[in-house]
Amino acid sequence: MDIKLSQDFFLSDTHAFCLFKLNNQAMADIHGHEFDELVIVCGGCGFHVINDQVELIHQGDFFYVSANDVHYYNQTSHLSLINILLHKQRPFHFIHHVDDLLVMVKKHTVPFTQHYQPLGENELRQVIAEAAAVSARRDDSYDCAYFAHTESRLLGIFSTLYQRIEQSAHRTAPGGNGVLYLLNYIRHNYLQQINWQSLCETAGLSQRTMYRSFHDLTGVTPQKFQQIFRLLKAQEKLRTTDLPVKTIATNCGFINAPHLTEMYKKQFSRTPTQERQLSRSVSET
Repeated sequence: MDIKLSQDFFLSDTHAFCLFKLNNQAMADIHGHEFDELVIVCGGCGFHVINDQVELIHQGDFFYVSANDVHYYNQTSHLSLINILLHKQRPFHFIHHVDDLLVMVKKHTVPFTQHYQPLGENELRQVIAEAAAVSARRDDSYDCAYFAHTESRLLGIFSTLYQRIEQSAHRTAPGGNGVLYLLNYIRHNYLQQINWQSLCETAGLSQRTMYRSFHDLTGVTPQKFQQIFRLLKAQEKLRTTDLPVKTIATNCGFINAPHLTEMYKKQFSRTPTQERQLSRSVSET
């Protein structure tokens, strides 16, 4: 497994954090890193698998990955990310108690809680502007003025995330508009038989527009996307539980174990039983 090293990312030994904007994040192999990571999704969608647990992610989502976690991205489509890397062994110049800031983010996003909601368009725009200001600061020497500017921008990002967390605690309906509403609905209801026409009406889209926009964003139809989500959830349970395959099949929305096996082999080129055997062999090495 690949381990990302601090020396390959941080600008200097005096930096407690660094920031990168990644466009079109591809499906990545499983990896870990020496540092912690705060991720904000600027656009696109995909699945984030952390410690074998899968989460659907899309524009406006944010989540925290600690140095003890292993993760990767799967089935990505136009996925654009802001990655904020944090080196906890290095002191910030002006920010104190950064751990307290991160704990609340992780509490609500790993996994996403029932009341979690992604950033709205204005909030995301603000975060992107703060991140751009950090990236634009290119001083020859990393002095107090440099760190005052960059750390204040980072604090601004945290402030926006906290405001969203506080607001989300009082909301249960899927957030976002149009296709983002559909993605957020699928996140919470992927096991259900979804009435797409009714959902389109709620999202304010015609069914034809929804299918076209959904395919443009994800590369697949809504029905196929829901099926992929179910299969990834089945994969999660195969890797993290000892539940029988037939139980996993019914728990993840499949008719029975043979139906899951058929769909699973088409998607991953191996059966659920082979998946479990492979997972166990890897954990034992």
